Amino acid sequence: MSPRILAVASPVLILMALAGSGCQSNSAMNDPTPPQPASISGRYIAVLSDADLSATAFADGMLSRPSANGADALTIIRLPMVPEPAPGTPSWDTGFAQAAVSNSVMGPPTSLTVSRDGTFAVVAETRGQAGPTATRIGELPMGTSVIPIDLTDPMSPVVLPKIEVGKNPQSVDLNPAGTVLAIATQRAGGQIVLAPVSSKTIGSLMAWPLMGMEDDAVAASGIAWSPDGKILAVTVAEKNLVAFYEFNIEAATGDFGLRPFGEPVTTGKFPFHGKFSPDGRFFITTDLQWGADVKNYLVGAPEGTLSVIKLSEQSGDKTAAFHPVVCTTKVGISPESMAISSDGKFVATANLRTSMLPAGDAQLVGGSISLLSFDADTGMLTLISETPIDAMPEGLTFDAGDQHLIVSKFRSLDPKAVDGELDFYKLVRGDEPRLVKGDFSVGVGVGPHGVVIVR
Repeated sequence: MSPRILAVASPVLILMALAGSGCQSNSAMNDPTPPQPASISGRYIAVLSDADLSATAFADGMLSRPSANGADALTIIRLPMVPEPAPGTPSWDTGFAQAAVSNSVMGPPTSLTVSRDGTFAVVAETRGQAGPTATRIGELPMGTSVIPIDLTDPMSPVVLPKIEVGKNPQSVDLNPAGTVLAIATQRAGGQIVLAPVSSKTIGSLMAWPLMGMEDDAVAASGIAWSPDGKILAVTVAEKNLVAFYEFNIEAATGDFGLRPFGEPVTTGKFPFHGKFSPDGRFFITTDLQWGADVKNYLVGAPEGTLSVIKLSEQSGDKTAAFHPVVCTTKVGISPESMAISSDGKFVATANLRTSMLPAGDAQLVGGSISLLSFDADTGMLTLISETPIDAMPEGLTFDAGDQHLIVSKFRSLDPKAVDGELDFYKLVRGDEPRLVKGDFSVGVGVGPHGVVIVR
Protein backbone atom coordinates (compact mmCIF):
# COMPACT_ATOMS: atom_id res chain seq x y z
CA MET A 1 0.00 0.00 0.00
CA SER A 2 1.07 3.60 -0.44
CA PRO A 3 2.43 5.57 2.48
CA ARG A 4 0.05 8.37 3.31
CA ILE A 5 -0.32 10.94 6.02
CA LEU A 6 -3.34 10.01 8.07
CA ALA A 7 -4.45 13.31 9.47
CA VAL A 8 -6.40 13.44 12.69
CA ALA A 9 -6.00 17.20 12.57
CA SER A 10 -7.76 19.21 9.87
CA PRO A 11 -6.12 19.88 6.49
CA VAL A 12 -5.85 23.52 7.47
CA LEU A 13 -3.77 22.60 10.51
CA ILE A 14 -1.47 20.44 8.36
CA LEU A 15 -1.01 23.23 5.84
CA MET A 16 -0.03 25.57 8.66
CA ALA A 17 2.75 23.12 9.53
CA LEU A 18 4.54 23.85 6.25
CA ALA A 19 6.03 27.05 7.61
CA GLY A 20 9.13 27.19 9.78
CA SER A 21 10.70 23.80 9.09
CA GLY A 22 14.29 25.08 9.26
CA CYS A 23 16.59 25.48 12.30
CA GLN A 24 14.98 25.05 15.69
CA SER A 25 15.22 27.86 18.23
CA ASN A 26 15.33 27.24 21.96
CA SER A 27 11.68 28.25 22.19
CA ALA A 28 10.78 25.72 19.48
CA MET A 29 12.74 23.02 21.32
CA ASN A 30 10.67 23.68 24.44
CA ASP A 31 7.34 24.10 22.60
CA PRO A 32 4.86 21.48 23.92
CA THR A 33 2.53 21.66 20.90
CA PRO A 34 2.30 18.43 18.84
CA PRO A 35 4.68 18.00 15.90
CA GLN A 36 3.53 18.64 12.35
CA PRO A 37 4.51 16.70 9.19
CA ALA A 38 6.81 19.36 7.76
CA SER A 39 8.78 19.73 11.00
CA ILE A 40 10.38 16.25 10.76
CA SER A 41 13.95 16.96 9.61
CA GLY A 42 16.38 14.91 7.55
CA ARG A 43 16.78 13.77 3.95
CA TYR A 44 14.56 10.71 4.09
CA ILE A 45 13.21 7.93 6.32
CA ALA A 46 13.94 4.28 5.45
CA VAL A 47 11.83 1.54 7.03
CA LEU A 48 11.70 -2.24 6.62
CA SER A 49 8.39 -4.12 6.54
CA ASP A 50 8.01 -7.87 7.15
CA ALA A 51 4.83 -9.28 5.61
CA ASP A 52 5.28 -12.86 6.90
CA LEU A 53 4.88 -12.53 10.65
CA SER A 54 1.91 -11.29 12.61
CA ALA A 55 2.64 -9.75 15.99
CA THR A 56 0.97 -12.68 17.71
CA ALA A 57 3.52 -15.06 16.16
CA PHE A 58 5.83 -14.12 19.02
CA ALA A 59 3.26 -15.58 21.42
CA ASP A 60 1.72 -18.48 19.49
CA GLY A 61 4.27 -19.19 16.73
CA MET A 62 1.68 -18.77 13.93
CA LEU A 63 2.50 -16.79 10.77
CA SER A 64 -1.01 -15.78 9.76
CA ARG A 65 -1.75 -12.06 9.44
CA PRO A 66 -5.08 -10.21 9.64
CA SER A 67 -4.25 -8.70 6.23
CA ALA A 68 -3.34 -10.83 3.23
CA ASN A 69 -2.05 -7.79 1.35
CA GLY A 70 1.51 -6.64 1.13
CA ALA A 71 4.97 -8.14 0.77
CA ASP A 72 8.35 -7.66 2.40
CA ALA A 73 9.56 -4.20 1.44
CA LEU A 74 11.90 -1.29 2.00
CA THR A 75 10.00 1.99 2.02
CA ILE A 76 11.67 5.38 1.49
CA ILE A 77 9.80 8.49 2.64
CA ARG A 78 11.12 11.81 1.41
CA LEU A 79 11.71 14.63 3.88
CA PRO A 80 10.58 17.18 4.64
CA MET A 81 7.06 15.84 4.39
CA VAL A 82 5.13 18.48 2.51
CA PRO A 83 1.67 17.00 2.25
CA GLU A 84 -0.37 17.72 -0.86
CA PRO A 85 -3.95 16.59 -1.39
CA ALA A 86 -4.24 13.57 -3.67
CA PRO A 87 -6.40 14.34 -6.73
CA GLY A 88 -10.02 13.54 -6.05
CA THR A 89 -9.47 12.47 -2.43
CA PRO A 90 -9.45 14.19 0.96
CA SER A 91 -6.31 12.26 2.03
CA TRP A 92 -2.76 13.60 2.08
CA ASP A 93 0.21 12.13 0.26
CA THR A 94 3.97 12.58 0.58
CA GLY A 95 6.85 11.55 -1.68
CA PHE A 96 7.77 7.88 -1.25
CA ALA A 97 9.23 4.85 -2.98
CA GLN A 98 9.04 1.13 -2.23
CA ALA A 99 11.18 -1.82 -3.26
CA ALA A 100 10.63 -5.54 -2.73
CA VAL A 101 13.33 -6.54 -0.21
CA SER A 102 13.12 -9.79 1.75
CA ASN A 103 13.60 -9.16 5.47
CA SER A 104 12.46 -10.42 8.85
CA VAL A 105 11.42 -8.98 12.19
CA MET A 106 12.88 -12.14 13.76
CA GLY A 107 16.25 -10.39 14.10
CA PRO A 108 17.11 -7.16 15.90
CA PRO A 109 15.99 -3.82 14.43
CA THR A 110 19.61 -3.30 13.29
CA SER A 111 19.04 -5.44 10.19
CA LEU A 112 19.09 -2.27 8.06
CA THR A 113 22.07 0.05 7.57
CA VAL A 114 22.39 3.10 5.31
CA SER A 115 25.58 4.93 4.36
CA ARG A 116 25.99 8.42 5.77
CA ASP A 117 25.65 9.96 2.32
CA GLY A 118 22.33 8.13 1.92
CA THR A 119 23.19 6.51 -1.41
CA PHE A 120 23.64 2.88 -0.35
CA ALA A 121 21.77 0.53 1.99
CA VAL A 122 22.20 -3.09 3.07
CA VAL A 123 19.52 -5.35 4.58
CA ALA A 124 20.18 -8.60 6.47
CA GLU A 125 17.80 -11.34 5.37
CA THR A 126 17.58 -12.99 8.79
CA ARG A 127 14.83 -15.35 7.60
CA GLY A 128 13.61 -16.05 4.09
CA GLN A 129 10.07 -15.44 2.94
CA ALA A 130 7.29 -17.84 3.87
CA GLY A 131 6.24 -20.47 1.34
CA PRO A 132 2.61 -20.75 0.20
CA THR A 133 1.79 -23.47 2.74
CA ALA A 134 3.85 -22.19 5.71
CA THR A 135 1.83 -21.55 8.86
CA ARG A 136 4.40 -21.49 11.69
CA ILE A 137 7.61 -19.59 12.47
CA GLY A 138 9.59 -22.82 12.32
CA GLU A 139 8.67 -23.13 8.63
CA LEU A 140 10.41 -19.90 7.67
CA PRO A 141 13.63 -20.73 5.81
CA MET A 142 16.91 -19.72 7.42
CA GLY A 143 18.37 -16.59 5.87
CA THR A 144 21.87 -16.69 4.42
CA SER A 145 22.15 -13.39 2.57
CA VAL A 146 22.44 -9.64 2.73
CA ILE A 147 20.74 -7.50 0.12
CA PRO A 148 22.41 -4.29 -1.16
CA ILE A 149 20.26 -1.43 -2.45
CA ASP A 150 21.47 1.45 -4.62
CA LEU A 151 19.86 4.65 -3.31
CA THR A 152 21.65 7.13 -5.55
CA ASP A 153 18.13 8.32 -6.28
CA PRO A 154 16.21 7.44 -3.08
CA MET A 155 12.92 7.78 -4.94
CA SER A 156 14.07 5.10 -7.41
CA PRO A 157 15.76 2.40 -5.29
CA VAL A 158 17.60 -0.33 -7.19
CA VAL A 159 17.79 -3.71 -5.46
CA LEU A 160 21.11 -5.40 -6.30
CA PRO A 161 21.85 -9.15 -6.29
CA LYS A 162 21.96 -10.90 -2.92
CA ILE A 163 25.30 -11.71 -1.30
CA GLU A 164 25.62 -15.06 0.52
CA VAL A 165 27.20 -14.42 3.95
CA GLY A 166 26.36 -17.38 6.20
CA LYS A 167 23.68 -18.68 8.53
CA ASN A 168 21.03 -16.24 9.76
CA PRO A 169 22.63 -12.80 9.37
CA GLN A 170 21.27 -10.79 12.31
CA SER A 171 22.68 -7.31 12.15
CA VAL A 172 24.51 -5.11 9.64
CA ASP A 173 26.43 -1.85 9.95
CA LEU A 174 28.40 0.25 7.47
CA ASN A 175 31.44 2.00 8.93
CA PRO A 176 31.30 5.82 9.06
CA ALA A 177 33.21 6.13 5.77
CA GLY A 178 30.83 3.69 4.07
CA THR A 179 33.77 1.58 2.91
CA VAL A 180 33.43 -1.52 5.13
CA LEU A 181 30.32 -3.58 5.83
CA ALA A 182 30.14 -5.49 9.12
CA ILE A 183 27.71 -8.40 9.52
CA ALA A 184 26.79 -10.46 12.60
CA THR A 185 25.77 -14.03 11.77
CA GLN A 186 24.96 -17.27 13.56
CA ARG A 187 27.58 -19.25 11.65
CA ALA A 188 29.83 -21.09 14.13
CA GLY A 189 33.42 -19.94 13.75
CA GLY A 190 32.46 -17.14 11.38
CA GLN A 191 30.09 -14.94 13.34
CA ILE A 192 31.85 -11.71 12.31
CA VAL A 193 31.88 -11.01 8.58
CA LEU A 194 33.53 -7.96 7.02
CA ALA A 195 33.58 -6.88 3.39
CA PRO A 196 34.94 -3.87 1.51
CA VAL A 197 32.39 -1.61 -0.18
CA SER A 198 33.18 0.48 -3.24
CA SER A 199 30.90 2.05 -5.83
CA LYS A 200 27.81 0.27 -4.43
CA THR A 201 29.62 -3.06 -4.73
CA ILE A 202 30.28 -5.44 -1.82
CA GLY A 203 33.67 -7.09 -2.23
CA SER A 204 35.16 -10.37 -1.00
CA LEU A 205 33.93 -11.52 2.41
CA MET A 206 36.28 -12.13 5.35
CA ALA A 207 35.04 -14.01 8.43
CA TRP A 208 36.28 -14.24 12.03
CA PRO A 209 35.12 -16.26 15.04
CA LEU A 210 34.12 -14.55 18.27
CA MET A 211 37.66 -14.24 19.56
CA GLY A 212 37.87 -14.20 23.35
CA MET A 213 34.73 -16.31 23.84
CA GLU A 214 34.97 -19.66 25.61
CA ASP A 215 32.38 -21.08 23.23
CA ASP A 216 33.13 -20.11 19.64
CA ALA A 217 29.84 -21.65 18.45
CA VAL A 218 27.65 -19.02 20.15
CA ALA A 219 25.59 -16.74 17.91
CA ALA A 220 26.25 -13.04 17.47
CA SER A 221 23.10 -10.93 17.70
CA GLY A 222 24.24 -7.34 17.06
CA ILE A 223 27.18 -5.52 15.50
CA ALA A 224 28.11 -1.83 15.56
CA TRP A 225 30.99 0.42 14.51
CA SER A 226 32.37 3.10 16.79
CA PRO A 227 31.98 6.68 15.47
CA ASP A 228 35.64 6.77 14.38
CA GLY A 229 35.43 3.35 12.70
CA LYS A 230 38.31 1.94 14.74
CA ILE A 231 36.35 -0.35 17.11
CA LEU A 232 33.74 -3.00 16.38
CA ALA A 233 31.29 -4.08 19.09
CA VAL A 234 29.51 -7.45 18.90
CA THR A 235 26.69 -8.43 21.25
CA VAL A 236 26.07 -12.08 22.14
CA ALA A 237 22.56 -12.02 23.58
CA GLU A 238 22.31 -15.58 24.86
CA LYS A 239 25.61 -15.28 26.77
CA ASN A 240 24.93 -11.77 28.18
CA LEU A 241 28.20 -10.55 26.65
CA VAL A 242 29.65 -7.80 24.49
CA ALA A 243 33.01 -8.21 22.76
CA PHE A 244 35.08 -5.31 21.42
CA TYR A 245 37.58 -5.61 18.60
CA GLU A 246 40.18 -3.27 17.12
CA PHE A 247 39.92 -2.90 13.36
CA ASN A 248 42.82 -2.11 11.06
CA ILE A 249 43.73 -2.29 7.39
CA GLU A 250 47.14 -3.58 6.37
CA ALA A 251 48.78 -0.81 4.35
CA ALA A 252 50.74 -3.20 2.12
CA THR A 253 47.95 -5.62 1.22
CA GLY A 254 44.71 -3.82 2.05
CA ASP A 255 43.64 -6.84 4.12
CA PHE A 256 41.40 -6.29 7.11
CA GLY A 257 42.53 -7.19 10.60
CA LEU A 258 40.65 -7.69 13.88
CA ARG A 259 42.03 -8.31 17.35
CA PRO A 260 40.32 -8.40 20.74
CA PHE A 261 40.13 -5.09 22.58
CA GLY A 262 40.04 -6.37 26.16
CA GLU A 263 37.99 -9.24 27.53
CA PRO A 264 34.27 -9.66 26.71
CA VAL A 265 32.06 -7.61 29.05
CA THR A 266 29.12 -9.09 31.00
CA THR A 267 25.95 -6.99 30.71
CA GLY A 268 22.34 -7.36 31.75
CA LYS A 269 20.43 -10.39 30.51
CA PHE A 270 20.03 -10.82 26.74
CA PRO A 271 21.80 -7.76 25.22
CA PHE A 272 20.13 -8.00 21.81
CA HIS A 273 22.14 -5.16 20.31
CA GLY A 274 23.82 -1.90 21.29
CA LYS A 275 24.97 1.53 20.15
CA PHE A 276 27.99 3.72 20.77
CA SER A 277 27.51 7.16 22.28
CA PRO A 278 28.18 9.91 19.69
CA ASP A 279 31.66 10.57 21.15
CA GLY A 280 32.52 6.84 21.16
CA ARG A 281 33.41 6.77 24.88
CA PHE A 282 30.47 4.57 25.89
CA PHE A 283 28.57 1.59 24.49
CA ILE A 284 24.95 1.06 25.54
CA THR A 285 23.23 -2.32 25.26
CA THR A 286 19.53 -3.00 25.36
CA ASP A 287 19.00 -5.98 27.68
CA LEU A 288 15.67 -7.66 26.94
CA GLN A 289 15.72 -10.26 29.78
CA TRP A 290 14.52 -12.95 27.35
CA GLY A 291 15.50 -16.61 27.63
CA ALA A 292 14.48 -20.23 28.05
CA ASP A 293 13.56 -19.53 31.68
CA VAL A 294 10.94 -16.94 30.61
CA LYS A 295 7.35 -17.84 29.69
CA ASN A 296 7.22 -18.32 25.90
CA TYR A 297 10.86 -17.13 25.83
CA LEU A 298 9.80 -13.46 25.88
CA VAL A 299 6.11 -13.05 26.76
CA GLY A 300 6.77 -13.26 30.50
CA ALA A 301 9.87 -11.07 30.55
CA PRO A 302 10.33 -8.58 33.41
CA GLU A 303 11.41 -4.95 32.96
CA GLY A 304 14.33 -4.54 30.60
CA THR A 305 17.55 -2.70 31.34
CA LEU A 306 20.17 -0.64 29.57
CA SER A 307 23.83 -1.35 30.39
CA VAL A 308 26.36 1.44 29.85
CA ILE A 309 29.94 0.30 29.22
CA LYS A 310 32.81 2.78 29.40
CA LEU A 311 35.48 1.89 26.87
CA SER A 312 39.06 1.78 28.05
CA GLU A 313 41.36 4.59 26.96
CA GLN A 314 44.37 2.31 27.27
CA SER A 315 47.06 2.62 24.61
CA GLY A 316 49.71 0.10 23.63
CA ASP A 317 48.73 -3.52 24.17
CA LYS A 318 44.97 -3.15 24.17
CA THR A 319 44.31 -6.86 24.56
CA ALA A 320 44.50 -6.31 28.33
CA ALA A 321 42.09 -3.34 28.31
CA PHE A 322 39.26 -3.25 30.85
CA HIS A 323 35.80 -1.87 30.04
CA PRO A 324 33.66 -1.37 33.16
CA VAL A 325 29.86 -1.28 33.24
CA VAL A 326 29.26 2.13 34.81
CA CYS A 327 25.47 2.18 34.80
CA THR A 328 22.51 -0.21 34.63
CA THR A 329 19.07 1.39 34.35
CA LYS A 330 15.61 -0.15 34.17
CA VAL A 331 13.32 0.69 31.26
CA GLY A 332 10.09 -0.84 29.96
CA ILE A 333 9.47 -4.54 29.31
CA SER A 334 11.26 -5.98 26.25
CA PRO A 335 13.09 -2.83 25.01
CA GLU A 336 13.78 -4.28 21.58
CA SER A 337 14.89 -1.03 19.92
CA MET A 338 17.00 1.90 21.10
CA ALA A 339 17.93 5.33 19.75
CA ILE A 340 20.49 7.87 20.94
CA SER A 341 20.16 11.53 19.98
CA SER A 342 23.08 12.82 17.93
CA ASP A 343 23.92 15.38 20.63
CA GLY A 344 24.22 12.50 23.12
CA LYS A 345 21.76 13.96 25.62
CA PHE A 346 18.81 11.59 25.25
CA VAL A 347 18.19 7.87 24.83
CA ALA A 348 14.87 6.25 23.95
CA THR A 349 13.72 2.63 23.86
CA ALA A 350 10.73 1.00 22.15
CA ASN A 351 9.28 -1.52 24.61
CA LEU A 352 7.09 -4.38 23.40
CA ARG A 353 5.53 -5.18 26.80
CA THR A 354 2.78 -7.78 26.01
CA SER A 355 1.64 -6.25 22.71
CA MET A 356 2.28 -9.58 20.95
CA LEU A 357 -0.60 -11.35 22.71
CA PRO A 358 -3.79 -12.10 20.72
CA ALA A 359 -6.85 -9.90 20.93
CA GLY A 360 -9.02 -10.84 23.89
CA ASP A 361 -6.11 -11.99 26.05
CA ALA A 362 -6.51 -10.43 29.50
CA GLN A 363 -2.76 -9.69 29.66
CA LEU A 364 -2.63 -7.84 26.32
CA VAL A 365 -1.38 -4.25 26.64
CA GLY A 366 0.21 -1.92 24.14
CA GLY A 367 3.90 -1.15 24.16
CA SER A 368 5.64 1.93 25.46
CA ILE A 369 8.46 4.39 24.81
CA SER A 370 11.02 5.00 27.57
CA LEU A 371 12.80 8.36 27.48
CA LEU A 372 16.06 8.81 29.39
CA SER A 373 18.63 11.54 29.81
CA PHE A 374 22.29 10.65 29.27
CA ASP A 375 25.31 12.24 30.95
CA ALA A 376 28.08 12.07 28.36
CA ASP A 377 30.73 12.75 31.01
CA THR A 378 29.86 9.96 33.46
CA GLY A 379 27.78 7.58 31.36
CA MET A 380 24.86 7.83 33.78
CA LEU A 381 21.34 7.26 32.44
CA THR A 382 18.28 8.69 34.19
CA LEU A 383 14.77 7.51 33.32
CA ILE A 384 12.52 10.48 32.57
CA SER A 385 9.25 8.86 31.51
CA GLU A 386 7.53 5.85 30.01
CA THR A 387 4.89 6.76 27.45
CA PRO A 388 2.24 4.12 26.61
CA ILE A 389 1.58 3.46 22.93
CA ASP A 390 -1.53 1.67 21.67
CA ALA A 391 0.54 -0.57 19.43
CA MET A 392 3.52 -2.92 19.20
CA PRO A 393 6.49 -0.59 18.63
CA GLU A 394 9.49 -2.13 16.87
CA GLY A 395 11.95 0.49 15.65
CA LEU A 396 12.67 4.09 16.52
CA THR A 397 15.04 6.88 15.57
CA PHE A 398 15.56 10.57 16.32
CA ASP A 399 15.22 12.90 13.36
CA ALA A 400 18.15 14.93 12.01
CA GLY A 401 17.53 17.85 14.35
CA ASP A 402 17.09 15.68 17.49
CA GLN A 403 13.70 17.34 17.93
CA HIS A 404 11.46 14.40 17.06
CA LEU A 405 11.26 10.66 17.60
CA ILE A 406 9.97 8.39 14.83
CA VAL A 407 8.44 5.07 15.95
CA SER A 408 7.42 2.15 13.73
CA LYS A 409 4.25 0.32 14.76
CA PHE A 410 4.49 -3.33 13.74
CA ARG A 411 0.99 -3.85 15.04
CA SER A 412 -1.64 -1.30 16.05
CA LEU A 413 -4.28 -2.06 18.66
CA ASP A 414 -6.52 0.56 17.04
CA PRO A 415 -9.03 -1.34 14.88
CA LYS A 416 -9.23 1.65 12.49
CA ALA A 417 -5.48 1.68 11.82
CA VAL A 418 -3.89 0.63 8.53
CA ASP A 419 -1.62 -2.43 8.37
CA GLY A 420 1.50 -0.66 9.60
CA GLU A 421 2.34 2.93 10.49
CA LEU A 422 5.00 5.35 11.65
CA ASP A 423 4.15 7.62 14.57
CA PHE A 424 5.91 10.89 15.38
CA TYR A 425 6.69 12.46 18.75
CA LYS A 426 8.14 15.85 19.56
CA LEU A 427 10.95 15.82 22.12
CA VAL A 428 10.26 18.74 24.42
CA ARG A 429 13.44 19.69 26.27
CA GLY A 430 13.90 22.27 29.02
CA ASP A 431 13.39 21.62 32.72
CA GLU A 432 10.75 18.93 32.16
CA PRO A 433 11.67 16.85 29.08
CA ARG A 434 8.84 14.79 27.62
CA LEU A 435 7.41 13.34 24.43
CA VAL A 436 4.37 14.87 22.72
CA LYS A 437 2.62 12.69 20.14
CA GLY A 438 1.77 14.10 16.73
CA ASP A 439 -1.77 14.04 15.36
CA PHE A 440 -0.76 12.18 12.21
CA SER A 441 0.74 8.86 11.15
CA VAL A 442 2.27 7.54 7.95
CA GLY A 443 1.11 4.19 6.61
CA VAL A 444 3.98 2.08 5.29
CA GLY A 445 2.44 -1.32 4.57
CA VAL A 446 2.40 -4.58 6.51
CA GLY A 447 4.71 -5.13 9.50
CA PRO A 448 7.15 -2.16 9.75
CA HIS A 449 10.09 -2.70 12.10
CA GLY A 450 13.67 -1.38 11.55
CA VAL A 451 13.69 2.36 10.80
CA VAL A 452 16.58 4.68 9.92
CA ILE A 453 16.67 8.41 9.23
CA VAL A 454 19.22 9.73 6.76
CA ARG A 455 20.49 13.08 7.86
